[in-house]
Amino acid sequence: MLIVEKYGGSSVATTKQIKDIANHIKDEVKKGNKVVVVVSAMGKTTNNLISIANEISQNPNKREMDRLMSTGELQSISLLAIALNEISVKAISLSGEQAGIITNENFSHAFIKQINIKKVQKYLNENAVVIIAGFQGITKKGEITTLGRGGSDTTAVAIASALGCSCNIYTDVFAVCTTDPKIYPNAKQQTKITFDEMMELSVGGAKVLETRSVELAKIYNVDLYLGKSLECDKTKGTYIMNKKNFEDVVVSGVAVKEDMVALSLKTENLEKITSVVEFLRNKNIDFLSVLKSEENFVLNFAFPKTFLSEFESKYNMAEFEKNNDLAKITVVGTGLATHSAVVIDMLNELSKNNIPYLDMSMSEISASFLICETLTNKTVNILAHLFNL
Repeated sequence: MLIVEKYGGSSVATTKQIKDIANHIKDEVKKGNKVVVVVSAMGKTTNNLISIANEISQNPNKREMDRLMSTGELQSISLLAIALNEISVKAISLSGEQAGIITNENFSHAFIKQINIKKVQKYLNENAVVIIAGFQGITKKGEITTLGRGGSDTTAVAIASALGCSCNIYTDVFAVCTTDPKIYPNAKQQTKITFDEMMELSVGGAKVLETRSVELAKIYNVDLYLGKSLECDKTKGTYIMNKKNFEDVVVSGVAVKEDMVALSLKTENLEKITSVVEFLRNKNIDFLSVLKSEENFVLNFAFPKTFLSEFESKYNMAEFEKNNDLAKITVVGTGLATHSAVVIDMLNELSKNNIPYLDMSMSEISASFLICETLTNKTVNILAHLFNL
C-alpha cells in the first residue's frame, strides 16, 4: 500500500522526534508499504528566519524571503533522510523543485499549478522512502516560492492526489476538536467531519488544517486523516470525508479568529469603492459587503490586524470608520442555513448574555459574526454549552 504522511514543525522539532518518526516509518516499510513523507521546518525555524530578516529590513523583498524560508524544510528533510539511512532504510530527500511542484509566481502565498510526479514515482519504484519538503515549490521561470502558512498540509494533499492515495496529517493534537480546548476545556474530539465543515472551521480560525489542503482533498477526493504524531490508535484521530450520517448533529464546531479589524467606507464615488475592493483581491478578507445608502455607497469589510499597516500605507484612513480589537466567531454545521431554529437559538443566547455583534454573515454551513475581542472566551463557552460541543 502507498502512504503519504505529513509531519508538522512541532513533530520534528528535535532530533529525538526525528529519530522516533524514522523508526515509525521503518515499521511501515516492514509491513510492505511504500511511504512518502512531507515535513515542515523544525519547531519555530520559520518564525526565527522571519525575525532575522526583520532585523535587517522591515519590508524584505518577497522573492528573497521565499528563498530564505524554504531553507527550513530543506534542513528537516535532510535530517530525516539521514535518520532513516542510519537505521538501514533506503531514503532520499527532495526539495519542492525536485519533487516537481510547479507553482504560480505569487511569492509568499503561491498556488500549486501542477505536479510532475515522475521523479517521486521513480524512487518509490526503487523501494526508497521519499521525503519531500513541504511549503515550497518552483515557478516555470525557476523561482523558489512558498505556499503560505500551513503550506506543508497543501503539499501533502497535492502529492497524495497526484499519486492517487490517502493522506495522513500528523501534528501535536489528537484530533479536530469541536472548538478550541484552550478556551473551552470540555471541547470534544471529532472522529469524523465533512470537507466543507473542516474548510469553514479553518477559514474561521481553527489552526489544525490549512484551508487549501482541505479544499484540494475535496476536489480530488483524497481521504484525509488527522491525528497525533506516532499515535498508532487511529480511532483517536479525525477522518475528514465527503459526508457524514444523516442522523448526525447539525452543529459540529465553533472556530475563533482573533486580532481582527473592521473598516467601513462611505462615499458617493463608486470608483473609490472599486479601487479598495481591487486592492483587497487575494487578501484574507471577511464580511465584505457593498450597500447603497441614499446618495452614498457603503463598503464594509474586516481583516486580520497584521494587514492593517499595509492598508494604511495605501489609503487615507481618515475616510474610514475603524473598529479595532475584534474577534470573528464562526459556528459550523452541515445544512445550518436550513435549520433556522439553530441560528435563532444562537442569536437569542447572545442577546440574553449581553453579547453584541458588529456584523454577521451566513452560508449554507456556517454563521459568522464579529464581537469585541474581550468577549471571546465568554462567547465560545456559551455557544459550546448551547450546542453540546
